[in-house]
Amino acid sequence: MKNPRSLKEIIDQTKKIDENNFDSAQCLNSINMLLASNDLGSTKDEELSKKFQELNSKIEDVNRLTSSLLEELSKRNN
Repeated sequence: MKNPRSLKEIIDQTKKIDENNFDSAQCLNSINMLLASNDLGSTKDEELSKKFQELNSKIEDVNRLTSSLLEELSKRNN
């Protein structure tokens, strides 16, 4: 990218996405704890739990992609 200011702004915005990803993951962990019963870790609602597991997987994918993008952007910025 030719404009360093634009690249810096892209990096800053991507960092905000990364922070949001972290917050989303924390919220999902809290939800999973609420869904777990005290009964040897079984879930209170299996169907709901499966949907949150799928969401967790997708959030992990987004986290990996965001990290990869930040790494690539940092290389271009140097």
